[in-house]
Amino acid sequence: MALSDSQIRALKATDRRQKKSCGESLFLIVEPASKGGGKSFFGRFRFPPGRQGRELEIRIGPYGKGPGKWSLKSAREEWKRLRAWSREHNRDPRELRKEEKEGPIQVSTGPTLAEVCDSYCQKSKNKTIEEYRRILFGDALPILNGDLPVEHFSWDYKQRMGKTGRELVMDYYEAIDSRAPVQADKVLMVLRNVFNHAIDKGWLERNQNPALNPLSKKPKAPAVPHPTLPWDQLPKFFAALEKNEGNASVVMLCAVKVVFMTFLRVGSMAPMRWDELDEKKDLWTIPADRMKTKKTHLVPMTNQLWEVFDLLRTVNGDNEFVFASPRRKEQGHMNPYSINQHFIRMGFKGMQTAHGLRRTALTAGQDVLRLPAEVIQRQMAHAVGDKIRQAYDHSTMLDERREFMIKWCDALVEQGLIT
Repeated sequence: MALSDSQIRALKATDRRQKKSCGESLFLIVEPASKGGGKSFFGRFRFPPGRQGRELEIRIGPYGKGPGKWSLKSAREEWKRLRAWSREHNRDPRELRKEEKEGPIQVSTGPTLAEVCDSYCQKSKNKTIEEYRRILFGDALPILNGDLPVEHFSWDYKQRMGKTGRELVMDYYEAIDSRAPVQADKVLMVLRNVFNHAIDKGWLERNQNPALNPLSKKPKAPAVPHPTLPWDQLPKFFAALEKNEGNASVVMLCAVKVVFMTFLRVGSMAPMRWDELDEKKDLWTIPADRMKTKKTHLVPMTNQLWEVFDLLRTVNGDNEFVFASPRRKEQGHMNPYSINQHFIRMGFKGMQTAHGLRRTALTAGQDVLRLPAEVIQRQMAHAVGDKIRQAYDHSTMLDERREFMIKWCDALVEQGLIT
């Protein structure tokens, strides 16, 4: 039975070399653990075709993501391409790969894709440019191969592997779209901006942007607000949190409580460091580079917040990160998206998200606590008023915000939050 991609990922190296069928005479080899346990694809083919032909083994390449590596899908496509070419030209399929490898290389004097991405990020004034940089340098470039000249990604440019720049970009987009459509659209938008920047600079010809929206893409559905529980359903949520049937870590439980009390974006909260807390001023100062507004944000501390942070200090006090995670040693802190994953494990999929708590705070803050929206929005780091007011009004309303935070945390405790 042919392997699936998930089965390939799950395969473990043993003390022997393993050979697994991927269907249509394509195979996966898993090297012994003593030789590193690497995985690679090869195809088996008779040439000339027929029973009298010699059986050939044609190596496709190593399994994985990144330059020079092959996913199951791309390996199957390459194997199909080699066999079709061999039958059409009546030639050994290995000759095609040899010709492509030894063929003339187009000389390029322009920048690489990675250099264009860096140029775009330095030029952009978009407030979310740090997120764009992460998308480009952390996700896209390792897959697309950022060391190639940007002109090799032109819509019509055919690379040695037989695919055009458009096909490479769309393969990458579709791989993300199959599991995270919203993220896929964002990635494609960022890449489209990068290639438009290359066109503006004269590094790429007009009408050759490979990241244009696919014509077959369905119209976007109307925006749906992040789900959040009604105020009277919070006791049920807090009871489930304390029951902890998913056996979550202390760090995760504390992170959920902090995000409820502060309604911060998870990307702003998760990388928190201990030196951001000021006990004398009773403030938590979040650096500008972690805020969507690119402005330093102040969170007035409450007794409940201090209690949670005191517990975290007993767990992670030796680490610079408040929400340190042993599973993400290379990053140091917990994955921001793991909070929403925990909500799902608790049984609240489609009912509660971390971002949805911002809607809870603004709604319940007015309806339950009877406090003005402007105070709550300032604590949410929202811009208040028109551009003229934003230019002239630099007040912080810190005392009013502190009063709101105290009342907000007290109200959550009344709803069942335990700190």
